[in-house]
Amino acid sequence: MNKKEKLKCPLCNTKFIPRTFYPEEATFSSDGKLLSGFNGYISSSGVKPSEVILGSWITYCPNCNYIMKFVKEIVKKEKIQSPTTIATKEIKEKYNNYYFGFPFEDYSQYLSGVSEKVKANIKKSLKGVDLNIWENMYEIEDTFKLLVRFYANLESYCDAQLPNNDNKNLPIKIKMLKLLPDLENLLLDLNEIRKQTIQGNYELSSGDKEKVNTAVVNFTLNLIEKHIKPVVDGKKLKTKYNYIDIKDLNSEIKVFLNGYLNGLFNHGKSANNKVRSFLDNLLINE
Repeated sequence: MNKKEKLKCPLCNTKFIPRTFYPEEATFSSDGKLLSGFNGYISSSGVKPSEVILGSWITYCPNCNYIMKFVKEIVKKEKIQSPTTIATKEIKEKYNNYYFGFPFEDYSQYLSGVSEKVKANIKKSLKGVDLNIWENMYEIEDTFKLLVRFYANLESYCDAQLPNNDNKNLPIKIKMLKLLPDLENLLLDLNEIRKQTIQGNYELSSGDKEKVNTAVVNFTLNLIEKHIKPVVDGKKLKTKYNYIDIKDLNSEIKVFLNGYLNGLFNHGKSANNKVRSFLDNLLINE
């Protein structure tokens, strides 16, 4: 799609993208006949000629409310003969409608274009996260096995991300990640529980099982946030796309990420609540 122009109000000189264009009447080029409430479609059996239809459209400046009017060619109909093996006299005429747009875009088009760019950047940023090793854990139903696998993955992640940590134990590596205090403390506590359980001196309680699920979800969300937060920062987006209402863009991003994360986490109401809270905090900068 070609880049669309921004409108400039002739009264106050404000540049803007209109919320929408409102149709007035449609004027047919041959006899000047008006059709009220024109919606962009005329039957081939309707008003003649069918080749060219002109339309009058209006919008307004959001700064001073000045009404701006436009006239454009909306529909062009061309007579088409469908190829067929039947006799020529049975060939039916068909009319195709061609809609010609303004060199301007309305707000919904602009929002859709920006949303697609941001979504593409999110997907690109997530390529830097090897989520496969974390996604595969959600298929583990036994909590003890999940706990052991999680900490094996966690230590591998620490070794890959932290330089010069070969001789450090796991608790020190966890602290070097500089996580949020609540998440760091949870990981340190569960690490002690893991060691006692492996030694056979401890049996996981229902509360411990909930902590394991919480740790897995929160740490994975932390990884995702680390990579996509620069892409969805509200202040940066507002500066880059200054014609957008950041609340509208946030809604588009939220729907996209919600679908992605709910497909990733399938651990019931608790995980869904964490995802919802994560999205609210992630997109808070407006």
